[in-house]
Amino acid sequence: VKKYLKRFFNFTNPLKLVVGVFELLSDFTKILSLSLRLFGNILAGEILLLVMAFLAPYFIPLPFMILELLIGFIQAFIFSALSLIFIKSAETRYEL
Repeated sequence: VKKYLKRFFNFTNPLKLVVGVFELLSDFTKILSLSLRLFGNILAGEILLLVMAFLAPYFIPLPFMILELLIGFIQAFIFSALSLIFIKSAETRYEL
């Protein structure tokens, strides 16, 4: 953690310090946006299933359940891929 934070805060130049603060903010907003995106997609799918189950309770929701399962697999793949990209970019050292 110390090495990670040290790359953002360079006190040799005030401009590097300001850029470091923005880079740190950028890293946290990536995590927040990825989490909110996943939450929104899961919530929308659940709401769709509930509405379809309420309107036609027997066989109509079945295709939507299968669709929601497929969307869940796609979201898991996208979440994993974006997490891997964000972690890899956090490991990379950029010179300011």
